[in-house]
Amino acid sequence: MILLAFLLLTPAALHGQESESLYRGWGLGFQVGVGGMLPTGTLAEEFKGGALFMGGLTGEYRNLRLKADVAYGQPSFKNENPYAVRDDQGRNLQLNGTASTTLLGMGMQVGYTVLRQGRVSVTPNVGFCASRLSWDMNHIKWEKDDEGQNRPKIDDVTGVHENTTGWLASVDIDIRLHGTITDSPVGDGQAHYGSSLRVTPFVTHAGFSNFSPTARGACIGVCVSYAGLMHLFR
Repeated sequence: MILLAFLLLTPAALHGQESESLYRGWGLGFQVGVGGMLPTGTLAEEFKGGALFMGGLTGEYRNLRLKADVAYGQPSFKNENPYAVRDDQGRNLQLNGTASTTLLGMGMQVGYTVLRQGRVSVTPNVGFCASRLSWDMNHIKWEKDDEGQNRPKIDDVTGVHENTTGWLASVDIDIRLHGTITDSPVGDGQAHYGSSLRVTPFVTHAGFSNFSPTARGACIGVCVSYAGLMHLFR
């Protein structure tokens, strides 16, 4: 609480708040960071949590914010046969060929800044995301060995891809780090470039109807990123 009060009330923070009145209404920036995610519901029976690497672009107009992000991760499997493909004796005929899947996600969100106080701003966001999981699947063939025992053998390996879309909600908590005046990338004027430490808790929904049984649930996580934003002066 003491640290938050310091960030909200320092003279430098108040000066930065005054200078914002000199900006034009719009700004453009970027964010890049790392985070983590945990599945819930029946998704948690199929996957473990994992790290995420995220990056994207941000556009602002006054208090409105538009964000586009991409995310990459490798969540590990819990279930080695998510499609439940088995023979009449209950033996697996498919097994994951890798311990984890490759996750590639894209999200689009619209937000509104509800708090600007000193160095801190808070922006809730809502939108949607689309994700693609990719991994190798081993197709198993059971054969008898020299001793007459049934042994599994990899008969073929194929690539598997699963897509999902769902809603996405997050809250950007920005803590301003520094600002500087630079030449405008448009025209002959000047611009203000500011950077911040952004902490973003988020939740998104995902579902995979091809799994047996169907896997659905929310994924909750948090991302810590560096965010840069440029505003032209009036």
